Amino acid sequence: MQKRCDTIVSGDIRILQDEGSFCYSTDTLLLLEFINDIYDFSKPTKVLELGSGTGGLCLVIARSNPEAKVSGVELQERLVGLSNESAAMNDLSNVSFVRGDLRNIREMFHPESFNLVVANPPYFKLGTGKVNVISAKAQAKHEIKSTLSDFMNSAHYLLKKTGTLCMIHHYSRIYDVFENASKLKMKLHAFAPVYKSAAGGAEGDATHGLFAFSKSGRAEPRTMAPRYIRACPAN
Repeated sequence: MQKRCDTIVSGDIRILQDEGSFCYSTDTLLLLEFINDIYDFSKPTKVLELGSGTGGLCLVIARSNPEAKVSGVELQERLVGLSNESAAMNDLSNVSFVRGDLRNIREMFHPESFNLVVANPPYFKLGTGKVNVISAKAQAKHEIKSTLSDFMNSAHYLLKKTGTLCMIHHYSRIYDVFENASKLKMKLHAFAPVYKSAAGGAEGDATHGLFAFSKSGRAEPRTMAPRYIRACPAN
């Protein structure tokens, strides 16, 4: 493991990452911006990230919302260790990370324990696209260890009745996202398409979608303004 120290969002939040694993990316920053736009952190909040990786999203949420209790579940033990080390390095006592398989989430948490569940699931089904030769990175992009259904089933189990699921996914899987939500009777709360840039032309098609679902609610879903990858700051 080759460990390096980076910063995320602002220079005062440091994050340890493993160059042999999937590091935080613009997906993390896009999801963070989306969460901040649609979720009200002024109320008491318990947050869980499914597949927390090196913990970047949890670290920023914990720093920005000191009254929130933030947790991350990650399968890869070395990433859990790095995440907890990053939390200590940033003096964040309201965030912690545990090793676990989200397919066994019922053995780890009580049902309806969280107000907000966040996720950046692997985008591609096995048998599609080029699989990274580095196993740790492959798991982050392809459904090797867990599927979209695993993520959404886990979120449904964990969320309080008034809770919210926020996630980012590849636009090619938009039908699968809505199909899984329908099976779980989850209501769309908000949606924002993501494009490479505002320039249009050959890059005009959406690449990702940002989704917010709830277990209950009668309000009409919000279709939000597009987000742009090239407008997302690196740190």
